[in-house]
This record gives sequence, structure tokens and C-alpha cells, in this order.
Amino acid sequence: MWTASRVATLIGRTFHVPYSVSGATRLMHRLGLSPQVPARRVVERDERAVTA
Repeated sequence: MWTASRVATLIGRTFHVPYSVSGATRLMHRLGLSPQVPARRVVERDERAVTA
């Protein structure tokens, strides 16, 4: 998952300039990006037991 903190760190390391977390959030929104949260599923999940 890309968080604003990770993006700010990546910008700082890549371009050697400090970048704030709030600035990274605004940048991501301007670019049409949003933090993505993966759907967590248990591999051993028994669908029949869940529906019951």
C-alpha cells in the first residue's frame, strides 16, 4: 500500500528535497491517486462455513 508518508519519503530520496506528508497527500489527489488498501482474505477460508 502506498501511503502519503511513503510517497513523501520516496520523493525525498529520489529528488533530494524534503517533502511533507500533507504535500504528498495533495499531490496524490491532484494526480487522481488514492491510497489503496488490499482486501485481506484468509487462504484457508471455508466459504460454506462463513455463509452458514
